[in-house]
Amino acid sequence: MLSRKQRLLIFKLSALLSMVRWYNIFFLALSQYLAVIFILNNPQDWINTLLNPDLHLIVFASLFCVSGGYIINNFYDLEKDLINRPNKTLYEKILKQSTALRLYFVFNITGALLGWLVSFNVFLFFSTFIFLMWFYSHKLKKITFIGNMVAALLSITPFFAIFIYYRLEDLLIITYVSFILLVIFIREIIKDLEALKGDVIIGYNTLPATIGISRTKWVIAGFAFLGFIPAGAIFLKTNFSGVSYYMAAGLAGLLLSVGFLALAQNKKHYVMLNNMYRLLIIGGILSLTLFT
Repeated sequence: MLSRKQRLLIFKLSALLSMVRWYNIFFLALSQYLAVIFILNNPQDWINTLLNPDLHLIVFASLFCVSGGYIINNFYDLEKDLINRPNKTLYEKILKQSTALRLYFVFNITGALLGWLVSFNVFLFFSTFIFLMWFYSHKLKKITFIGNMVAALLSITPFFAIFIYYRLEDLLIITYVSFILLVIFIREIIKDLEALKGDVIIGYNTLPATIGISRTKWVIAGFAFLGFIPAGAIFLKTNFSGVSYYMAAGLAGLLLSVGFLALAQNKKHYVMLNNMYRLLIIGGILSLTLFT
């Protein structure tokens, strides 16, 4: 039988995991490891690849820094989140804000130090990443359109830490990542549609709050059709094999989402669209194995 103190500790740990979006953290680490094994090295030599300590230091530096980013983002979005998702926000408040902020500094310092163990350049990379996440949460996310672009870029920045370390210059991979970036960017705008009520009340100048729901849907549709550019390039490069299977599924998902978006009327519909794009991102991560 657990004591009251032990139960409270479990609740606080659960609240922390919710706050740092543990599922996003998991898929970030998975994407980094899959990219290193299947894209940047010989998959048959995966054991030696995983024996490289620098790889694990970069992955864990990413996880700590991103966790810190989620904490500071929650700190600045508290009022809005109490409106848009009150139950989850109140649950996360089991963890005091003072404790959350201390963990924010601990996570960021740990991430930067892990980067230092790899090299000074990696340390600078993660230090800059930490600053940009704070600046985004504090200022940039309130700026129409810019906030969505920066959020999407910050989402894949840790992924590029791996590419930079291994000096990736493959145009095919860069094109593939650009498609994933486009999917993430569209999802960020859909999340603004989902959170429109809180954004309007708090005064965030998001795209839906600025130009309205109808025009925002047209913007999303326009960006969705841009997905044909990287997809077409990959189809030509791979002769419709390997990772092209995901690209075909991804394009179908984008087109389906545009049709569903045209009919969407309420928050429940936007939540479903958000989950659809989350599946597209997860599929993109798992499809890294198709580059062999």
